[in-house]
Amino acid sequence: MSSFFNMDSPIMRFLSRVCDLMILNVLCIICCLPVITAGASITALYSVTLKMVRGEESYIFKGFFKAFKENFKQSTILWLIMAALGIFIFVDYRAASLLPANMSKIFQVLIGAILVLYLMVLTYVFPYTARFENNIKNILKNSLLISILNLPWTLVLAICPLALGFVTFLTPTTLVYGSMLWVVLGFATVAYVASIIFRKVFEKYEPHEEDANPDASAEVEELPDSSDTQ
Repeated sequence: MSSFFNMDSPIMRFLSRVCDLMILNVLCIICCLPVITAGASITALYSVTLKMVRGEESYIFKGFFKAFKENFKQSTILWLIMAALGIFIFVDYRAASLLPANMSKIFQVLIGAILVLYLMVLTYVFPYTARFENNIKNILKNSLLISILNLPWTLVLAICPLALGFVTFLTPTTLVYGSMLWVVLGFATVAYVASIIFRKVFEKYEPHEEDANPDASAEVEELPDSSDTQ
């Protein structure tokens, strides 16, 4: 029984991680409430979860608000850009439905293709900002390139949260219990699981130390205009 309550036991480590995610989830929701700060809040969330999956443990409060402050300006600009693009795509899709039948279908297909690219960028833009230092233009460009180069992972990262959201709104019962789970633990848990995948993806674009053997060579896949990691 004493081993059960040992802080190094698997059960206690699991419970500790759940508590960390619950705290992180509440922090993210509170900092998203002003709406305009949502981008900075999501970036801070991923900054902490990416460190968690790399084993770089830190204080949740301190790590979250440090990342929130450091990335506030850039993340807010990115959030406003992505929000504006999302509204533009939605309005265009609705407007296309008012066109004659043939034209409506053509435009809706085109807007659907743009929506797919938008979701691909949206999937990576804030985790990328949390992990790498770059300018706005390169963050958007590299987010799109990484999403295309890692398409199978991109599909998993995009579809799973959408599926969870669909299940949440499936029935009044799932809406009640699902909403409770999202408020208590959901967003941070999704970010944590996604960060396991982002870690695998981002490793290919992180700077590596030169091999000790000067004659040794290795191909490292890099994106153009890549920059330092955070």
